[in-house]
Amino acid sequence: MPEVELSAPPPLPQYRRPEKVFCSFCLKSQDDVKKMVAGPANIFICDECIHLCVEYTEGRTPDRSGYVPPSELPTERLLAQLKPVEETMQGKGSQLQWLVDTLRAREVTWAAIGAALGVSRQSAWERFAAAADKD
Repeated sequence: MPEVELSAPPPLPQYRRPEKVFCSFCLKSQDDVKKMVAGPANIFICDECIHLCVEYTEGRTPDRSGYVPPSELPTERLLAQLKPVEETMQGKGSQLQWLVDTLRAREVTWAAIGAALGVSRQSAWERFAAAADKD
């Protein structure tokens, strides 16, 4: 069987840390918690949410009496979330584009990429194809 030469995958998207970060789960800012952990694509989790996760993974139900649902947060905090949420979406979009570019470098078809995304081949191509790939 002949060996297929694959294109080099594209470089990973550059991480750009926002000026102020917010927990992607409870929406608290870095100023409101002790620690903030950065994940991929501008996703962050605070020490308080990590504690909740540990409680759940160890089979316990954590005390959530101090938790304020997002629908009850002050307007100022919700407004402050707009830019970080947008940055998270841009980061995830960059990560998604990188995944598609990497798959294309491996000669994965647009049909397979579209199927994995739950869209048509044409929709995947229109959304993700680089200008050179569309020619």
